[in-house]
Amino acid sequence: MNWIQVQTFAEGPHTYVGIEVFLPQTVEAGKRYPLLMLLHDHGEDRTQWMRQARLERYAEKAGVALALIDGNQSCFVNSVTGYAWGDYLVQELPEKLSGWFPISREAKDRWVMGVGTGGYGALMAAQNAPDAFAGAAAVNPVLDVACLYGTDYEPKPEYLFGEKEALASQGYALSPSFQIPVRLYCDANHEEKAKQWAQNGAQITVEAVDAENLLEEAFQKYVEGGIQV
Repeated sequence: MNWIQVQTFAEGPHTYVGIEVFLPQTVEAGKRYPLLMLLHDHGEDRTQWMRQARLERYAEKAGVALALIDGNQSCFVNSVTGYAWGDYLVQELPEKLSGWFPISREAKDRWVMGVGTGGYGALMAAQNAPDAFAGAAAVNPVLDVACLYGTDYEPKPEYLFGEKEALASQGYALSPSFQIPVRLYCDANHEEKAKQWAQNGAQITVEAVDAENLLEEAFQKYVEGGIQV
């Protein structure tokens, strides 16, 4: 695939961010490609997906463009302190990518997938902006950010979400009721909890993946069966 590295200023979070963009090797004139956006876990950056999964072999075959996005440990949501990572993910970045590259502007051609806290961010995007995506996926996602309080998580959860008691009222609580298809890919340590959480979600599918090959197996399954190009 064609690999383009981008460093750009993001209006929502008020900072410069890095993006890795992958496009099919042979770009057809006039064609706009569907886009899968990949979100990293806490303590990682956009290269996590490149380091832990052979993305190109599956994306090239599927004819899908990829965008690996830095989130600066934001969980990819708008923080109570005013850094709008959620708006950046849902609105600002897709518009920029489709302006810079032959990437579709249509929501029906766009998916978001994350791991860990990035999985939480992907699910929040699907919950808050279902009209912006055709579907979403999460790998071993954090399903309730209340678990981050009282730990050594940095930045402190209070800086991102406010007081623990106000998570729901501030809009940071996930619900299993989605308007678009959602897939959860979980290893043995996370599968049962994910199934319990998703049992009342008609749009949610939970699939088991091997912990030793977590991101690659989840990515392959989603590209080959979870998205419709």
